[in-house]
Amino acid sequence: MSITNADIQKALRIKKAVTEYFDSSNQTKVMAKDLMTVFVAKEIFNKDHKEGLPIRDFLRHLDENNHLNLIPQVHFEQKEQNKNWYFIKSNK
Repeated sequence: MSITNADIQKALRIKKAVTEYFDSSNQTKVMAKDLMTVFVAKEIFNKDHKEGLPIRDFLRHLDENNHLNLIPQVHFEQKEQNKNWYFIKSNK
């Protein structure tokens, strides 16, 4: 499945939410699943289930379609079978 305009809009909303989170926090790195409450509050996702599955699935979708660059704060650690997704405070 390719990237849609709705995917791009969602990615930009995630990018903005992550920026706002880091602007009001002293953290510099956070697991993506730990921001699900923020994403649900901002109505980017309807609800959280399976410890951040919606954001992990969305990031995986962007990754598979070479569009992770839409959210510059996203980083991952490659594990043997999957990836651990993080957001890192950007210096911009």
